[in-house]
Amino acid sequence: MILQTRKRTPIALILYALYLYFSSLSLRRASHVLEPIIKRSHVAIWKWIQKYSFVLDSFDVDKHDVNSIFIDETEINIGGKKAWLWVAYEPQLKAFLSFYISWHQNSLDAYYFIRKLVKKYGRKTIYTDGALWYVDACRWAGVEHVVYEQSLKNLMERMNEYIKDRTEAFDDLFPCKKPKFEHVKNWFKAFRFFYNYVFTNEEIGSAPLSNEQLSEWIKPILLIASMR
Repeated sequence: MILQTRKRTPIALILYALYLYFSSLSLRRASHVLEPIIKRSHVAIWKWIQKYSFVLDSFDVDKHDVNSIFIDETEINIGGKKAWLWVAYEPQLKAFLSFYISWHQNSLDAYYFIRKLVKKYGRKTIYTDGALWYVDACRWAGVEHVVYEQSLKNLMERMNEYIKDRTEAFDDLFPCKKPKFEHVKNWFKAFRFFYNYVFTNEEIGSAPLSNEQLSEWIKPILLIASMR
């Protein structure tokens, strides 16, 4: 599949712009760093996130590689209103499996998320901090539920902190005129791709996941990044 913007920006540069942005730069800063190569506005980079997130989200973990799923939720701000981001993480793969966004923190929303995970990865053991909404949700979904010990809880909290640190660019406030989820979902789809397939995990010295189909996409990003 060959993807191009209307201005025919090369896909390698689009991905590099997203790489810069998700590497903890603001949209304006990413646009500035990109300028010596090609001049594109911060608005263009934001639109690329929205436009190409569906492609990036199509790359996923093989369900047979998933042994267990850790879940936790964290508060974010969308359009000035409190919302909840539910995150699923595979500790052995160190992979960001999935996410779900809701206005509420309750058993029903936990169930919706776990049901989504069951459809994607099968009935894997779910590890949580033991909050009552997870107890209910796992029972309704028919999956085994385990309360993780402190060391594993710290692992999940570090994952959430990593995500929270990245969203600090928005002060946990995703810019929008109306409190809709779609653009926020697109942001997390793109973020998940870079977390899993591009950014180096310090514990393992490489990106958590690999995919032969992605090599021709990712190599140009890292090559351009190494020349900075």
